[in-house]
Amino acid sequence: MDKHLPISRHSAQPNGVRPVGLRPGSRLGLPLLSAEDLAERGRQEVRSLLATRRQALERQWQRHQAASGIPERFRGKGFADYQADSAEQVLARSICQDFACALSAGQRPGETLLLLGGSGTGKTHLACAILATLVRAGQRGWYVSLPSALRSLRDARSSRSQGSETEAFAQLSAPDLLVLDDVIDAQDETRSGLLFEVLDARYAQQRATILIGDLPASRLEQTLGPRIIERLHEAGTRQVSFNWPSHRRRAG
Repeated sequence: MDKHLPISRHSAQPNGVRPVGLRPGSRLGLPLLSAEDLAERGRQEVRSLLATRRQALERQWQRHQAASGIPERFRGKGFADYQADSAEQVLARSICQDFACALSAGQRPGETLLLLGGSGTGKTHLACAILATLVRAGQRGWYVSLPSALRSLRDARSSRSQGSETEAFAQLSAPDLLVLDDVIDAQDETRSGLLFEVLDARYAQQRATILIGDLPASRLEQTLGPRIIERLHEAGTRQVSFNWPSHRRRAG
């Protein structure tokens, strides 16, 4: 008999010896995992899936912020990032948070919030924090400067394209929240008329609006005109005055 016949892979190893690295019951040289190993592997896969999901949601959130017109400087900055060193600043932040929570819950539809005061005092920061809160809650919002908004309407009308005019007006009248920054002084009759059309449409549809201006409350009627002020009061208006030094100057 030939002494060099190959040993079958099913043959028992002499003296109960197993190939190195194999556990009892393992097949094809692959080690078996213990229950603890399997559980840990499962936890790692879950963590990986959750991390991937969080990253996708964050990218989606960034796109939504950009689509709402929030300036890049204020994206990702919420109420907690607002520097409140005085009781007046704490109150301003609290009013804005309350406004955001009410709108997110579908309460006080059609209200207007006026943020008035000097430049660099945090008006745009808080307005964008309100807008971001609503966008995250699934509502539609749009941030734009008043001069830019009026220029878009004027250009759309001068183009004599009914479609472009309708789209430009809808972008201002349709969102659940419209933030108009840079409410400037000395509005001429044409600008005032366009602004009244926008605010009147939002009033009729019970859409909320935030107006931001680097001016004191005493000049608001002179800036916007009595007709617009009357419409704002009818809709329900809250006002916050930012009467403290500029953060930018202190930072400088």
